[in-house]
Amino acid sequence: MRRVTSMQNVSGIPGSTVLVAFGLAADRTGRQPWHSVDGIARGLLECGERVTVVTDSDDVPGDRPYEIASVRRLFRHGRATAELLGLVLALDPQRVIVLSGPCALALMRHPRWRAETLLLMASPCLRMAEILAAGPGPVWRERRQTLRPLLDSLIPGFVLTAGYRRSGASAIIYLSRSSQSRFFARGLPLGKHVRPQATPFPRNGAGTAGHGPPVICYLGPPLAARGAILALSAFETACGDGLDARLLLLLRPDCGRAVMEDFLDRVERSPFAGRIHCHVGMLSQRDLRRAVSGVDIFLLPFLAPISDVPLVVLEAGLAGRTVVTLDTPGVSEYAADLGGIVVRDPKMLPEALFHAIRSPSPPPSSLNLSNWRGWRAEAEKLPPARPRVIHDLAMIALCGADGTGKSFLLGHLADELSARGIATVHVWSRFRNYLSRPLLALARLTGHNRRERTGATVTGYHDFARTPWLAWPFLLLQIIDNRIDLALRYRSRGSRLVLADRCIFDTLVDLCIDTGLDDLILDRLGPRLVARLPSPFLAVLVRRHPEAVARDRPDALADRNYARRRQLYDRMAERFGLAVIDNQGPPIRSVHEILDLAGVGGTFFKGNLRDLRLLQQ
Repeated sequence: MRRVTSMQNVSGIPGSTVLVAFGLAADRTGRQPWHSVDGIARGLLECGERVTVVTDSDDVPGDRPYEIASVRRLFRHGRATAELLGLVLALDPQRVIVLSGPCALALMRHPRWRAETLLLMASPCLRMAEILAAGPGPVWRERRQTLRPLLDSLIPGFVLTAGYRRSGASAIIYLSRSSQSRFFARGLPLGKHVRPQATPFPRNGAGTAGHGPPVICYLGPPLAARGAILALSAFETACGDGLDARLLLLLRPDCGRAVMEDFLDRVERSPFAGRIHCHVGMLSQRDLRRAVSGVDIFLLPFLAPISDVPLVVLEAGLAGRTVVTLDTPGVSEYAADLGGIVVRDPKMLPEALFHAIRSPSPPPSSLNLSNWRGWRAEAEKLPPARPRVIHDLAMIALCGADGTGKSFLLGHLADELSARGIATVHVWSRFRNYLSRPLLALARLTGHNRRERTGATVTGYHDFARTPWLAWPFLLLQIIDNRIDLALRYRSRGSRLVLADRCIFDTLVDLCIDTGLDDLILDRLGPRLVARLPSPFLAVLVRRHPEAVARDRPDALADRNYARRRQLYDRMAERFGLAVIDNQGPPIRSVHEILDLAGVGGTFFKGNLRDLRLLQQ
C-alpha cells in the first residue's frame, strides 16, 4: 500500500475529507467519473480542506495538489476491506465520499468507520430499452462495456433503497438532474446535484467558414452504445442529401480489438470514405486539443453512456462548438444548456447536421456561465460535515503499556458517561487462549513458556521469536482464538457503548513480542482483526513516562520487554491512526481529552478523582 505522508492522532480532523474511487489511474483523469473525483478533490482543497483520494489502482496520477493513497482492493462483497478500513481509520476524516453505482450500492454494507459517508453516483440511471437500443448484435459484441449498465438497469428500486440504508450514508451526490430525478423515482434520496466543470476545447474563432468544408467530429471509442455507428450513418445520409463536410473520427482504442476492426472496416466501405479521416490511439490532453482545434461540430449521439455526463460534451459546448446529440440521460441536459442541438429520433440526426451548419452555435461569450464557476463553487454545494457525537460510537478502547493508567481512566470515563445517561458495558480482553492452550503447555515443557520472578513480581514470557516451529503455529492459533473472542466478547452489548480496557490492539503488541513477526502482524494480520471490532470505535493509546511508571507502578517495569513494548505501541498508533494522550498531569485532564475525542465536552464529576498512585491495574 502506498502510505500517505502523515497520520494524524486526533479524532475527526476539522475540514478533512477522504474520497474513495475505484480505478483512478493516471490515464483516466480526463474521463468520467474520475474527472469529477479529481475536480471535487480540488474544489474541497480550495475550500481549505485536507483531502486524500484512495484508489485501488497501481498507476496513480502524479502531480496532484492532494494526497493519493493506493490499496490492493477497496471493497469485497459490499464491505470495506481491512486495508481500506485501516487507512480511513488512520486518516480519521470528518467525511468520506465513496464513488459508487447501482450494483455497488445494492451490495453495500456499513463501512465501519466513524466518519460521515456520502455516495457519489457515477452511473446514469438507464433503462433496459435505452441500453438495448443499439440492437442485439452490437450489444453482444460490446458486452464487456454494456454488461454493468445492463445489470444496473435490472436492479429493483427496493434493493437500491435497502443498500442505501445498510451503507449508513447520509446523502447521495448526483452529476446530472436526470440521474437525480430517475434515482429518486426508484426510491433513493433526492440528494445534492453537483455540476461537473470542464476546461473548454480551444476556440475555433470563425471556424472553417470560407476556408473549406466544415469539419464534423466524433470523439471516443467506436462503440454502438456511444453512438459511433449512428454518427457515421448520419454523416453518410447527410452527404447523400448534399452536405459538403468532412468527418474526423478520433477513436479511443479501449473497446477491444474486434470492435475496433469491425468499425474501421465499416468506415472503409463507406461511399464517402474519402471525406473521412480516422485517428486511432490514446491522445494526451495537449494532442487532443490540437486535433480538435479546427472542428466546427461535434456529433455525439450517445445511446447509453457508461458514465454520467461525458466530459467531451462539456469541453465542446463551453468552447462554443455546436454539439449534436440524442435526448439521453446525463447528456442532453448539458448539451442543451450549452447551445447544442438535441434530437429525439436518430433519423433526425442528418437534418440536425444541416441545421448546425446553417445556424452555428453562439459564441462562448453569449453563454450563461453562472453555472460554470469552477470546482470550488460545486464543492461548496456539498452538505457540511455534521459534528460528531458520542452516540456515533459503538466502542471506546484504551490501550497502552502496563502502568499508564488505563483502568483508572476507564473507570472514571464510565462514571462520567453514566451521569450523562449513556449506558455502557465494560469489556476486558487479553490473553484469550482457547485452541492455543495445548501448544502453550508444550512450550512450558520445552522452557519457551516460562515465568520469571523479580522481587515480588512474577512476569510470564513466550520466547518464540527464535523458534519458528513454535512461533508460526502459535501465531496461527492466536489468530483463530482472537477471531473467536472478537465474535463472542461483544455480542451481548446490545445498544450499550463498549468501554474496552485492552482489546485486540494490545494483543497485537503481545504477539509481536512473543513471535518477533512485527511487520506481518501489524501490517497484514492486524487490519483484518481490527476490522472485526465493534464499529465505529474510538481507540486511544495512553502514554506515561517510564519515570512516572517506576514511581507509581514499579512492578510494570519488571518486564524486560517494556522498552520494546512502548516502541511497538507507538508504531501501532501510527499504523492504525490511534488517538494518543499523555497521561502525565492531573487525571481529570486525560479523562477530559478522551471525552472531547469521543464528542462529549464539558466534563463534570461528583467527588474527587483518586490519585493515580492508588491505581492497581
